[in-house]
Amino acid sequence: MPSKPMPIDLTKLLAPYKGEWVALSQDEQQVLGHGKTIDEALAGAKKYGEHRPIIIKAPDQYSAFLL
Repeated sequence: MPSKPMPIDLTKLLAPYKGEWVALSQDEQQVLGHGKTIDEALAGAKKYGEHRPIIIKAPDQYSAFLL
């Protein structure tokens, strides 16, 4: 039986980017790019050589944000 994925608390990682699109590394530990548009976030990730980042929109307000 496959194991269940564990929730990851991204609150601290995404807090500086409230309301922006964020490109995360595949291990979800590093912000590679961010901006008001997905294209801006992707452009930042490409500078790190990451062509398939995880794209997420950081919430405007935080209570708890789990992925």
